[in-house]
Amino acid sequence: MTTLTAKTLSGLEDVLAAELKDLGAHNVKPKRRAVQFDGDDLLIYKSNLWCRSALSILKPVYKFTFESQQEYYDILRAYPWEELFAVDKTISINALAFSSVFSNTHFLAQRTKDAIADYFIDKAGKRPDVDLDDPQVKVNIFIQQNQCTVSLDSSGAPLFKRGYRRKSTTAPLNEVLAAGIIMISGWDKQQPLYDPMCGSGTFSIEAGMMAMNMAPAIFRKNFSFMHWNSFDAQGWDQMRESAAAETPGQSLPEIFASDISNLSMDAARQNIMEAGLLGRVRLEKKDFFASKPRHNNGTLVLNPPYGRRLQSPDISEYYQKIGATFKHNYPGFEAWVISPDKALTHKIGLKHTHRQTVFNGQIECQLLGYKLYQGTKRVRRKRIDPTKQ
Repeated sequence: MTTLTAKTLSGLEDVLAAELKDLGAHNVKPKRRAVQFDGDDLLIYKSNLWCRSALSILKPVYKFTFESQQEYYDILRAYPWEELFAVDKTISINALAFSSVFSNTHFLAQRTKDAIADYFIDKAGKRPDVDLDDPQVKVNIFIQQNQCTVSLDSSGAPLFKRGYRRKSTTAPLNEVLAAGIIMISGWDKQQPLYDPMCGSGTFSIEAGMMAMNMAPAIFRKNFSFMHWNSFDAQGWDQMRESAAAETPGQSLPEIFASDISNLSMDAARQNIMEAGLLGRVRLEKKDFFASKPRHNNGTLVLNPPYGRRLQSPDISEYYQKIGATFKHNYPGFEAWVISPDKALTHKIGLKHTHRQTVFNGQIECQLLGYKLYQGTKRVRRKRIDPTKQ
Protein backbone atom coordinates (compact mmCIF):
# COMPACT_ATOMS: atom_id res chain seq x y z
CA MET A 1 0.00 0.00 0.00
CA THR A 2 1.17 3.49 -0.92
CA THR A 3 -0.42 6.84 -0.15
CA LEU A 4 -1.53 8.08 -3.56
CA THR A 5 -2.99 11.37 -4.75
CA ALA A 6 -5.82 11.83 -7.23
CA LYS A 7 -6.09 15.31 -8.68
CA THR A 8 -9.42 16.84 -9.60
CA LEU A 9 -11.18 20.13 -10.27
CA SER A 10 -12.07 22.43 -7.40
CA GLY A 11 -15.54 21.53 -6.16
CA LEU A 12 -15.37 17.84 -7.10
CA GLU A 13 -13.25 16.59 -4.19
CA ASP A 14 -16.13 14.87 -2.36
CA VAL A 15 -17.41 13.28 -5.56
CA LEU A 16 -13.97 11.85 -6.32
CA ALA A 17 -13.57 10.64 -2.72
CA ALA A 18 -16.82 8.68 -3.04
CA GLU A 19 -15.65 7.16 -6.33
CA LEU A 20 -12.36 6.04 -4.83
CA LYS A 21 -14.09 4.45 -1.84
CA ASP A 22 -16.33 2.51 -4.22
CA LEU A 23 -13.21 1.25 -6.02
CA GLY A 24 -11.77 -0.10 -2.76
CA ALA A 25 -9.39 2.71 -1.73
CA HIS A 26 -8.44 3.00 1.94
CA ASN A 27 -7.92 6.06 4.17
CA VAL A 28 -9.59 8.36 1.66
CA LYS A 29 -9.05 12.03 2.53
CA PRO A 30 -10.36 14.92 0.42
CA LYS A 31 -7.86 17.76 0.02
CA ARG A 32 -7.85 20.98 -2.02
CA ARG A 33 -8.33 19.97 -5.67
CA ALA A 34 -7.16 16.48 -4.74
CA VAL A 35 -7.95 13.34 -2.77
CA GLN A 36 -5.36 11.27 -0.90
CA PHE A 37 -5.89 7.53 -0.55
CA ASP A 38 -4.01 4.30 0.08
CA GLY A 39 -3.67 1.64 -2.59
CA ASP A 40 -1.37 -0.51 -4.71
CA ASP A 41 -0.47 -0.43 -8.40
CA LEU A 42 -3.59 -2.38 -9.39
CA LEU A 43 -5.71 0.27 -7.71
CA ILE A 44 -3.76 2.90 -9.67
CA TYR A 45 -4.77 1.13 -12.89
CA LYS A 46 -8.37 0.80 -11.71
CA SER A 47 -8.59 4.46 -10.69
CA ASN A 48 -7.30 5.59 -14.07
CA LEU A 49 -9.80 3.36 -15.83
CA TRP A 50 -12.90 4.04 -13.72
CA CYS A 51 -12.68 7.44 -11.99
CA ARG A 52 -14.95 9.87 -13.82
CA SER A 53 -14.02 12.91 -11.73
CA ALA A 54 -10.22 12.51 -11.56
CA LEU A 55 -7.73 14.44 -13.69
CA SER A 56 -4.68 12.33 -12.83
CA ILE A 57 -3.37 9.79 -10.31
CA LEU A 58 0.03 10.45 -8.72
CA LYS A 59 2.27 7.86 -7.06
CA PRO A 60 4.96 9.30 -4.74
CA VAL A 61 8.29 7.51 -5.11
CA TYR A 62 10.79 9.61 -3.14
CA LYS A 63 10.78 12.25 -0.41
CA PHE A 64 13.76 14.22 0.85
CA THR A 65 14.89 17.50 2.37
CA PHE A 66 17.49 19.88 0.97
CA GLU A 67 19.03 23.24 1.82
CA SER A 68 20.31 24.51 -1.53
CA GLN A 69 19.80 24.15 -5.27
CA GLN A 70 23.03 22.20 -5.56
CA GLU A 71 22.02 19.78 -2.81
CA TYR A 72 18.65 19.30 -4.54
CA TYR A 73 20.43 18.43 -7.79
CA ASP A 74 22.92 16.10 -6.08
CA ILE A 75 20.20 14.14 -4.26
CA LEU A 76 18.14 13.65 -7.42
CA ARG A 77 21.20 12.70 -9.46
CA ALA A 78 21.99 9.97 -6.94
CA TYR A 79 18.48 8.47 -7.02
CA PRO A 80 18.24 5.09 -8.87
CA TRP A 81 15.97 6.23 -11.69
CA GLU A 82 16.52 3.06 -13.74
CA GLU A 83 14.47 1.20 -11.11
CA LEU A 84 11.44 3.24 -12.19
CA PHE A 85 11.76 3.47 -15.99
CA ALA A 86 14.16 2.71 -18.82
CA VAL A 87 16.44 5.24 -20.45
CA ASP A 88 14.65 4.84 -23.82
CA LYS A 89 11.41 6.32 -22.42
CA THR A 90 10.51 9.93 -23.19
CA ILE A 91 9.97 12.12 -20.12
CA SER A 92 8.57 15.46 -19.01
CA ILE A 93 8.83 17.29 -15.69
CA ASN A 94 5.99 19.08 -13.94
CA ALA A 95 7.24 21.20 -11.02
CA LEU A 96 5.53 23.28 -8.35
CA ALA A 97 7.38 24.97 -5.48
CA PHE A 98 6.56 27.09 -2.47
CA SER A 99 10.14 27.70 -1.44
CA SER A 100 12.74 30.45 -1.11
CA VAL A 101 15.31 28.08 -2.62
CA PHE A 102 13.43 27.74 -5.90
CA SER A 103 11.40 30.78 -6.89
CA ASN A 104 11.29 29.87 -10.59
CA THR A 105 9.43 26.65 -11.42
CA HIS A 106 10.81 26.58 -14.95
CA PHE A 107 14.35 26.55 -13.55
CA LEU A 108 13.32 23.89 -11.03
CA ALA A 109 12.00 21.67 -13.82
CA GLN A 110 15.20 22.24 -15.78
CA ARG A 111 17.43 21.23 -12.83
CA THR A 112 15.28 18.14 -12.26
CA LYS A 113 15.62 17.14 -15.89
CA ASP A 114 19.39 17.71 -15.73
CA ALA A 115 19.72 15.50 -12.64
CA ILE A 116 17.77 12.64 -14.26
CA ALA A 117 19.63 12.98 -17.55
CA ASP A 118 23.04 13.08 -15.87
CA TYR A 119 22.19 9.98 -13.81
CA PHE A 120 21.35 7.98 -16.94
CA ILE A 121 24.44 9.24 -18.76
CA ASP A 122 26.56 7.94 -15.88
CA LYS A 123 24.74 4.58 -15.81
CA ALA A 124 23.84 3.91 -19.46
CA GLY A 125 25.89 6.33 -21.49
CA LYS A 126 22.81 8.07 -22.84
CA ARG A 127 19.90 10.18 -21.60
CA PRO A 128 16.10 9.94 -21.97
CA ASP A 129 14.57 12.32 -24.50
CA VAL A 130 12.22 15.07 -23.35
CA ASP A 131 8.74 15.17 -24.91
CA LEU A 132 6.56 18.03 -23.69
CA ASP A 133 3.53 17.04 -25.78
CA ASP A 134 3.09 13.32 -25.21
CA PRO A 135 5.71 11.93 -22.81
CA GLN A 136 5.74 8.30 -21.80
CA VAL A 137 6.84 9.09 -18.23
CA LYS A 138 5.74 12.19 -16.33
CA VAL A 139 7.74 13.16 -13.24
CA ASN A 140 5.93 15.41 -10.78
CA ILE A 141 7.92 17.58 -8.33
CA PHE A 142 6.27 19.29 -5.37
CA ILE A 143 8.35 21.40 -2.98
CA GLN A 144 7.12 22.94 0.27
CA GLN A 145 9.94 25.04 1.77
CA ASN A 146 12.85 22.55 1.86
CA GLN A 147 10.77 19.35 1.59
CA CYS A 148 10.48 17.68 -1.80
CA THR A 149 8.08 14.96 -2.95
CA VAL A 150 8.87 13.22 -6.22
CA SER A 151 5.91 11.45 -7.82
CA LEU A 152 5.14 9.66 -11.05
CA ASP A 153 1.99 10.78 -12.82
CA SER A 154 0.41 7.45 -13.70
CA SER A 155 -2.15 8.93 -16.09
CA GLY A 156 -0.03 10.68 -18.67
CA ALA A 157 -2.51 12.77 -20.63
CA PRO A 158 -5.18 14.23 -18.28
CA LEU A 159 -8.06 11.85 -17.69
CA PHE A 160 -10.66 14.24 -19.11
CA LYS A 161 -9.23 13.16 -22.48
CA ARG A 162 -11.55 10.16 -22.70
CA GLY A 163 -10.87 9.40 -26.35
CA TYR A 164 -14.39 9.82 -27.74
CA ARG A 165 -14.32 13.54 -28.58
CA ARG A 166 -13.75 13.97 -32.31
CA LYS A 167 -15.46 17.32 -32.81
CA SER A 168 -15.81 20.31 -30.50
CA THR A 169 -17.95 23.41 -30.29
CA THR A 170 -16.82 26.76 -28.89
CA ALA A 171 -15.51 26.32 -25.30
CA PRO A 172 -16.69 22.70 -24.77
CA LEU A 173 -17.37 21.55 -21.23
CA ASN A 174 -14.57 19.55 -19.61
CA GLU A 175 -15.55 15.86 -19.46
CA VAL A 176 -14.50 15.53 -15.81
CA LEU A 177 -16.61 18.54 -14.85
CA ALA A 178 -19.61 17.26 -16.81
CA ALA A 179 -19.42 13.87 -15.07
CA GLY A 180 -18.94 15.56 -11.68
CA ILE A 181 -22.00 17.76 -12.17
CA ILE A 182 -24.14 14.76 -13.06
CA MET A 183 -22.95 12.92 -9.95
CA ILE A 184 -23.53 15.99 -7.76
CA SER A 185 -27.08 16.19 -9.14
CA GLY A 186 -27.84 12.80 -7.65
CA TRP A 187 -29.16 11.43 -10.95
CA ASP A 188 -30.06 7.80 -10.24
CA LYS A 189 -29.48 6.45 -13.78
CA GLN A 190 -33.17 5.49 -13.83
CA GLN A 191 -35.03 8.74 -14.47
CA PRO A 192 -34.77 10.46 -17.86
CA LEU A 193 -32.00 13.01 -18.33
CA TYR A 194 -32.35 16.06 -20.58
CA ASP A 195 -29.42 17.97 -22.07
CA PRO A 196 -31.24 20.71 -24.06
CA MET A 197 -28.22 22.90 -24.87
CA CYS A 198 -25.97 19.94 -25.57
CA GLY A 199 -23.21 21.59 -27.60
CA SER A 200 -20.83 18.74 -28.48
CA GLY A 201 -22.81 16.34 -26.27
CA THR A 202 -20.55 16.04 -23.23
CA PHE A 203 -23.30 15.87 -20.57
CA SER A 204 -25.26 13.28 -22.57
CA ILE A 205 -22.23 11.12 -23.33
CA GLU A 206 -21.01 11.10 -19.73
CA ALA A 207 -24.53 10.24 -18.53
CA GLY A 208 -24.82 7.52 -21.17
CA MET A 209 -21.52 5.97 -20.12
CA MET A 210 -22.67 5.97 -16.49
CA ALA A 211 -25.97 4.32 -17.40
CA MET A 212 -24.20 1.68 -19.52
CA ASN A 213 -21.58 0.96 -16.81
CA MET A 214 -18.87 1.97 -19.27
CA ALA A 215 -15.47 2.80 -17.83
CA PRO A 216 -14.78 6.45 -18.72
CA ALA A 217 -11.26 5.65 -19.95
CA ILE A 218 -12.20 2.50 -21.87
CA PHE A 219 -11.29 4.16 -25.20
CA ARG A 220 -7.84 5.32 -24.09
CA LYS A 221 -4.92 3.39 -25.52
CA ASN A 222 -2.10 4.83 -23.45
CA PHE A 223 -1.40 5.60 -19.80
CA SER A 224 1.92 6.59 -18.29
CA PHE A 225 1.89 3.63 -15.86
CA MET A 226 2.23 1.33 -18.90
CA HIS A 227 5.81 2.63 -19.28
CA TRP A 228 6.92 1.94 -15.71
CA ASN A 229 9.27 -0.96 -15.01
CA SER A 230 6.73 -2.26 -12.48
CA PHE A 231 3.88 -2.40 -15.01
CA ASP A 232 1.79 -5.56 -14.63
CA ALA A 233 0.63 -6.07 -18.21
CA GLN A 234 -1.34 -9.21 -17.41
CA GLY A 235 -3.16 -7.57 -14.51
CA TRP A 236 -3.98 -4.55 -16.65
CA ASP A 237 -5.25 -6.67 -19.56
CA GLN A 238 -7.52 -8.62 -17.24
CA MET A 239 -8.85 -5.42 -15.69
CA ARG A 240 -9.55 -3.85 -19.07
CA GLU A 241 -11.23 -6.99 -20.40
CA SER A 242 -13.42 -7.09 -17.30
CA ALA A 243 -14.38 -3.44 -17.81
CA ALA A 244 -15.21 -4.06 -21.48
CA ALA A 245 -17.51 -6.91 -20.41
CA GLU A 246 -19.51 -4.72 -17.99
CA THR A 247 -23.23 -4.65 -18.75
CA PRO A 248 -25.90 -2.11 -17.76
CA GLY A 249 -28.72 -2.76 -15.34
CA GLN A 250 -32.07 -4.19 -16.32
CA SER A 251 -33.64 -0.87 -17.31
CA LEU A 252 -31.88 1.97 -19.08
CA PRO A 253 -32.87 5.62 -18.64
CA GLU A 254 -33.81 7.78 -21.59
CA ILE A 255 -31.25 10.47 -22.37
CA PHE A 256 -32.20 13.38 -24.62
CA ALA A 257 -29.62 15.68 -26.21
CA SER A 258 -30.75 18.67 -28.25
CA ASP A 259 -29.50 22.00 -29.52
CA ILE A 260 -30.61 24.69 -31.94
CA SER A 261 -27.24 24.84 -33.71
CA ASN A 262 -26.47 22.69 -36.74
CA LEU A 263 -22.76 22.77 -35.86
CA SER A 264 -23.56 21.47 -32.37
CA MET A 265 -25.75 18.73 -33.79
CA ASP A 266 -22.96 17.60 -36.10
CA ALA A 267 -20.36 17.60 -33.31
CA ALA A 268 -22.64 15.83 -30.82
CA ARG A 269 -23.63 13.15 -33.34
CA GLN A 270 -20.00 12.40 -34.16
CA ASN A 271 -18.97 12.21 -30.49
CA ILE A 272 -21.98 10.13 -29.47
CA MET A 273 -21.15 7.68 -32.26
CA GLU A 274 -17.48 7.49 -31.20
CA ALA A 275 -18.60 6.73 -27.64
CA GLY A 276 -20.73 3.83 -28.88
CA LEU A 277 -23.93 5.50 -27.67
CA LEU A 278 -25.69 6.10 -30.97
CA GLY A 279 -29.26 4.96 -30.38
CA ARG A 280 -28.81 5.18 -26.60
CA VAL A 281 -28.75 8.99 -26.58
CA ARG A 282 -31.64 10.55 -28.48
CA LEU A 283 -30.35 13.49 -30.48
CA GLU A 284 -32.72 16.10 -31.89
CA LYS A 285 -32.41 19.65 -33.21
CA LYS A 286 -34.64 21.74 -30.94
CA ASP A 287 -35.00 25.21 -29.54
CA PHE A 288 -34.96 24.77 -25.77
CA PHE A 289 -37.30 27.70 -25.27
CA ALA A 290 -39.93 26.34 -27.68
CA SER A 291 -39.89 22.64 -26.73
CA LYS A 292 -41.39 20.59 -23.93
CA PRO A 293 -40.13 17.34 -22.42
CA ARG A 294 -41.73 13.97 -23.03
CA HIS A 295 -41.82 13.21 -19.32
CA ASN A 296 -43.34 14.73 -16.20
CA ASN A 297 -40.14 14.43 -14.18
CA GLY A 298 -36.45 13.84 -14.56
CA THR A 299 -33.10 15.62 -14.40
CA LEU A 300 -32.11 18.54 -16.65
CA VAL A 301 -28.51 19.78 -17.00
CA LEU A 302 -27.69 23.08 -18.65
CA ASN A 303 -24.47 24.82 -19.65
CA PRO A 304 -25.87 28.04 -21.14
CA PRO A 305 -23.82 30.76 -22.85
CA TYR A 306 -21.84 32.79 -20.33
CA GLY A 307 -22.13 36.12 -22.10
CA ARG A 308 -18.44 35.87 -22.93
CA ARG A 309 -19.21 33.73 -25.97
CA LEU A 310 -22.65 35.18 -26.71
CA GLN A 311 -21.78 38.85 -27.06
CA SER A 312 -25.26 40.29 -27.02
CA PRO A 313 -27.13 42.93 -25.04
CA ASP A 314 -29.94 40.38 -24.78
CA ILE A 315 -28.00 37.99 -22.54
CA SER A 316 -29.97 39.06 -19.46
CA GLU A 317 -33.23 38.40 -21.28
CA TYR A 318 -31.79 35.03 -22.35
CA TYR A 319 -31.40 33.97 -18.71
CA GLN A 320 -34.87 35.27 -17.88
CA LYS A 321 -36.21 33.00 -20.62
CA ILE A 322 -34.34 30.06 -19.06
CA GLY A 323 -36.22 30.64 -15.79
CA ALA A 324 -39.55 30.99 -17.54
CA THR A 325 -38.96 27.81 -19.56
CA PHE A 326 -38.00 25.92 -16.41
CA LYS A 327 -41.13 27.03 -14.63
CA HIS A 328 -43.64 26.54 -17.41
CA ASN A 329 -42.23 23.58 -19.37
CA TYR A 330 -40.38 21.48 -16.80
CA PRO A 331 -42.47 21.22 -13.62
CA GLY A 332 -41.55 18.08 -11.69
CA PHE A 333 -37.92 18.20 -12.87
CA GLU A 334 -34.67 18.95 -11.09
CA ALA A 335 -32.62 21.42 -13.12
CA TRP A 336 -28.89 22.10 -12.80
CA VAL A 337 -27.21 25.16 -14.30
CA ILE A 338 -23.53 26.09 -14.43
CA SER A 339 -22.56 29.73 -14.98
CA PRO A 340 -19.77 32.11 -13.87
CA ASP A 341 -22.01 35.17 -13.65
CA LYS A 342 -24.15 35.56 -10.52
CA ALA A 343 -25.90 38.56 -12.02
CA LEU A 344 -27.06 36.41 -14.93
CA THR A 345 -28.17 33.41 -12.86
CA HIS A 346 -30.10 35.86 -10.69
CA LYS A 347 -32.12 36.66 -13.82
CA ILE A 348 -33.40 33.07 -13.84
CA GLY A 349 -35.72 34.29 -11.12
CA LEU A 350 -36.11 31.00 -9.26
CA LYS A 351 -34.91 30.01 -5.81
CA HIS A 352 -32.13 27.46 -5.99
CA THR A 353 -31.94 24.54 -3.57
CA HIS A 354 -28.24 23.85 -4.14
CA ARG A 355 -25.25 26.08 -4.82
CA GLN A 356 -21.66 24.98 -5.22
CA THR A 357 -18.52 26.59 -6.59
CA VAL A 358 -16.85 24.64 -9.39
CA PHE A 359 -14.28 25.54 -12.03
CA ASN A 360 -14.71 25.22 -15.77
CA GLY A 361 -11.07 25.44 -16.80
CA GLN A 362 -9.81 28.64 -15.20
CA ILE A 363 -13.30 30.12 -14.91
CA GLU A 364 -14.89 30.11 -11.46
CA CYS A 365 -18.53 29.10 -11.80
CA GLN A 366 -21.56 28.48 -9.67
CA LEU A 367 -23.44 25.21 -10.01
CA LEU A 368 -27.07 25.85 -9.09
CA GLY A 369 -29.75 23.23 -8.52
CA TYR A 370 -33.49 23.92 -8.77
CA LYS A 371 -36.50 21.83 -7.84
CA LEU A 372 -39.15 22.89 -10.36
CA TYR A 373 -42.86 22.96 -9.68
CA GLN A 374 -46.01 24.54 -11.03
CA GLY A 375 -47.58 27.58 -9.40
CA THR A 376 -46.25 28.71 -6.04
CA LYS A 377 -44.97 26.85 -3.00
CA ARG A 378 -46.25 29.55 -0.71
CA VAL A 379 -48.61 28.02 1.83
CA ARG A 380 -51.57 30.23 2.69
CA ARG A 381 -52.22 30.23 6.40
CA LYS A 382 -55.83 29.92 7.34
CA ARG A 383 -57.01 33.02 9.13
CA ILE A 384 -58.24 32.27 12.64
CA ASP A 385 -61.11 34.31 13.96
CA PRO A 386 -60.20 35.03 17.62
CA THR A 387 -63.89 35.50 18.51
CA LYS A 388 -64.55 31.85 17.75
CA GLN A 389 -61.86 30.49 20.05
